[in-house]
Amino acid sequence: MESFKEDEPFDVIGSASASTGRVFDNYKNIYGASLADSDIQVAEALRNCYPKCIVTAVVAQNCDLLAYAAAGNASAEIDTETDTPVRWRGYVSPSRRGQSGQLGYATRFAKYRYKWLSEEFMLYKAVVRVDGSYPNTIYYVLREPDKQETVNSTSKITDNLIKSVGEWLIADDKLVYVYDNYWTTSRALWEQVQKADWDDVILDQGMKTALQDLVGRFFDSKNVYREAGVPWKRGVIFHGPAGNGKTISLKAIMHTLSIRKDPIPSLYIKAADYTYNIHQVFAFARKMSPCLVIFEDIDTIVRDKTRSYFFNEADGLEQNDGIMMIASTNHLDELDPGLSHRPSRFDRKYLFPQPSLEERTLYCEFWRHKLRNKPSIDFPGMLCKAMAGIMAEFSFAYMKEAFIATLLTIAGNRTEELETESREVDKLTPAEQVRLPSLEGRNQTETANLKAMFVEYMTFDCYPEQPRDEDLEKYEIWRVMVKQVKILRDDMAGEASARRVNLSASRSSESFDDTGPPPPGEDFRGRMGPSGWRSIAEPNQNLSYRGHEPQRHGVRGAGPFLKSGSSFGGVQFVPDV
Repeated sequence: MESFKEDEPFDVIGSASASTGRVFDNYKNIYGASLADSDIQVAEALRNCYPKCIVTAVVAQNCDLLAYAAAGNASAEIDTETDTPVRWRGYVSPSRRGQSGQLGYATRFAKYRYKWLSEEFMLYKAVVRVDGSYPNTIYYVLREPDKQETVNSTSKITDNLIKSVGEWLIADDKLVYVYDNYWTTSRALWEQVQKADWDDVILDQGMKTALQDLVGRFFDSKNVYREAGVPWKRGVIFHGPAGNGKTISLKAIMHTLSIRKDPIPSLYIKAADYTYNIHQVFAFARKMSPCLVIFEDIDTIVRDKTRSYFFNEADGLEQNDGIMMIASTNHLDELDPGLSHRPSRFDRKYLFPQPSLEERTLYCEFWRHKLRNKPSIDFPGMLCKAMAGIMAEFSFAYMKEAFIATLLTIAGNRTEELETESREVDKLTPAEQVRLPSLEGRNQTETANLKAMFVEYMTFDCYPEQPRDEDLEKYEIWRVMVKQVKILRDDMAGEASARRVNLSASRSSESFDDTGPPPPGEDFRGRMGPSGWRSIAEPNQNLSYRGHEPQRHGVRGAGPFLKSGSSFGGVQFVPDV
């Protein structure tokens, strides 16, 4: 076949009149009726309208060509002259309250002039049904054959574009991989993890040191495991009452691994309802190895119908080298013994108990340190140990709630005082108001007095003696804290009673369907899972999709190209540019 000259556009791609008919008319006839597989119909319509082009179908969730262009890596200009788009008009709500929204489009069918590097393509976006499933977005990339290619072969240049998009999707390592019955990536969670610091973790120092060494030592000991002739894998369980540091410790561990010279990826497992979900988790973990796999609330993940399959994946015949598993649970006693007592799966358990008096005091110091630049809050060091004393048996989560409720109450009281004072001032005559000290001056005086009273007590052993009750009562934060602690303690008693009543009922009501949804390649949501995208209906080229299959990573991206806009009923509206 005669090759094209570099300095002139392709005859078909560069010509507005090259089509033998509008594809929209076919799309209307195809998608306007109830058909089992409209993708086949759309692909055939494209081939009929552009008989000289190679038609390559790409699943948007695997390789988002328009997102790639929106990020500045290519250009995509909608073509409304030679074909008719199908778009829904909608309102995109503002990202924050108080801002203005804008109008946007949800595009179901459109033609684009697509340019990448010096190459030009024709791109059709179409929402289609595959095998009668729910709608999926497919990109159809049209390109004239080059050199030895034919209209029924693949296009090397199109393949290079798809590979470039795929590599772009996985290039951003500032992500945490999240599995919630399908794989996604989360930049927001990664940013939360970066804020987690071991200095903010209040635990027994010996346990904190052990946790800091735990994961780092494992990933540095590959040769040690190999020389010992044992698999390079490990599992530990974090257990204890809710709100006592398991989550913040996990985030601190993830942060530590993310800043290593060779960062270790974290895989965060929230839900895996069926056996094929369990398979997806471990298949991707093996691909990402070495990696950290976190099972949040493992008692809600490993259930009766998936337990045996989980055991086989965790310590069966598959190679799990380089996988460190950390499972968390609030109810160790409810775990299957195969999880909690089998060393080959989880060989070590770390208890996160209710904080001791010293740990509670340190936590109060933590809050006092946060409020050190709030002169309107008189919080002397002697209050910390007293507050810790009245919060016996509180978890860190309950202590946090006590502090937040206290500060909100104080803020509300201050507002009411100012409103009352304002109403009293309004009753005075102008001459009487002039003689009042100004609010600004009074605040400056109060601030100076509070600063003079503010004494730093940042260590546990610095308290000269236990303060007397009358010494405590003069501080507003103490008086309000006592009331809030009583309210929370009453709530704790009520929750404990309700849990005892409902525990047996909740256990007996668990029931799961062993069959579950269809396998990931046929999932009606079009979520391809950790293996990227594999062609279907091979070797029939007319029914296959083109996609990116990376060697190590393979999760559909959700990081640098997150869509902005509002969704309604599953429809995503993209704001006008």
